[in-house]
Amino acid sequence: MEETIWGRRTLLISYKIFIAMLVWTTISALISLSSGIEVLVTLILIGLLVARELTDSFLTKELRYRMDFFIYAGLVLFVVVVLRRVLLVLS
Repeated sequence: MEETIWGRRTLLISYKIFIAMLVWTTISALISLSSGIEVLVTLILIGLLVARELTDSFLTKELRYRMDFFIYAGLVLFVVVVLRRVLLVLS
């Protein structure tokens, strides 16, 4: 937590991003209940990319690298989902 000029407590940007991604993941899980894991992975990756782009100017270098790690992990999962779909179509 950090303090403002007026003495009120505000959340750090990393906490705000975490809360936003938690809400997005919950909404994504509810949307993809009947659709499957592929839709969930795609929606979470979209949320990560949007959060990274919107908060880019506010993040420190360390936080950018942390978010990039999760984005790369999401991209790997997305590639696995796409390859699985391609194999399903081809067989």
